[in-house]
Amino acid sequence: MKLYVIGNPIKHSKSPNIHNLWLKKYNPKVIYEKKLLLEKYLSSIVTQVRKGECLGFNVTLPFKTKILRYLDCYEENVERIKAANTIYMKQDKIFGANTDGMGLVKSLKYEVKMNLNNIRIFIIGAGGAARGILLELIKQPIREICICNRSDINAKKLQSDLSLCSINCQVTLQKWQKKIISKKYDLIINTTSYGLSMRERLNFDFSVLKRNTIVYDLIYNPVETNFLKKAKRFNLKGYNGEGMLVRQAAESFARWFKKHLSEKDINEAKKVVFKK
Repeated sequence: MKLYVIGNPIKHSKSPNIHNLWLKKYNPKVIYEKKLLLEKYLSSIVTQVRKGECLGFNVTLPFKTKILRYLDCYEENVERIKAANTIYMKQDKIFGANTDGMGLVKSLKYEVKMNLNNIRIFIIGAGGAARGILLELIKQPIREICICNRSDINAKKLQSDLSLCSINCQVTLQKWQKKIISKKYDLIINTTSYGLSMRERLNFDFSVLKRNTIVYDLIYNPVETNFLKKAKRFNLKGYNGEGMLVRQAAESFARWFKKHLSEKDINEAKKVVFKK
C-alpha cells in the first residue's frame, strides 16, 4: 500500500524521508512516495484513495486550494481557509485536512522557543500556504497579523475569510510595493515559493527591524534561502521550515493511522532527515 506527496515542483520534497522513517517503525507494509502531478490529474489520484489503491496523500504547492473540489468533506480549518495538505479516507468519505498551521505553531514553540502572547506577525504571501498557517495562528494570543501579497485581491480575500472566524487579533494589509517592514513586528514569515530557486529574491527591507525579530521561511530546501541569508546579514535570527515540516507530517500521520507520534519520534526524524 502507498501514500504520496503530490505537487509541481516536487523534487525538493523531503516528506518521503520523514514518513518512511516512521512507517518502517510502525507500518512497514506501507511506502510513501513523491508524485509529480499536473492539475488535470488531481481527480484521478483522489479516485485512487476512494478505490483503496492508496491510503491517502499530502498536497504541496500549487494544489492546496485546487484539490478541494474533488473531496467529500473537510475538517473545520479547511472549510474556513480553503486549503488542504492532507487527504485521507474516513467512514467511506474523502476528507481534507490542513496540518500546516499546527506544524508551524508547534515549531515556533519547540524549535524557535517563541512566546506568541501579544506579538505582531508580518506574513508574506496570501496563497494556500499562508491560508494553511493563519487559521492556527489566529487561535493564539497574538496582537496583530499583517498580510503582504503581490495581488491585493488575494490579500483582501484572505483578510475577508479570516474575518468570518472567531479571532481576537487584528488582521491588517500592507501593499506589496511598500518594501520596508515596520520595526513593530516580532515575527516575519515567508509563505511564498520564492526561494526554491536561489535566483529568486524577496526584496523586503529589514533595516528597521528590532534585533530580536525572528525571520521564518516555510521553505526548507535550500536550507538557507536568500530570504534567510538577508536576515543573517542584518543579524536577525532565522529559521527554515524543517521543524514545521516534521511536525505537520506527524499530524498527517495521525490522520492516516490514528497514531500520535512522540517527541522522540519527531526529533529522530529531524536528526535523520536533516542531519541535525
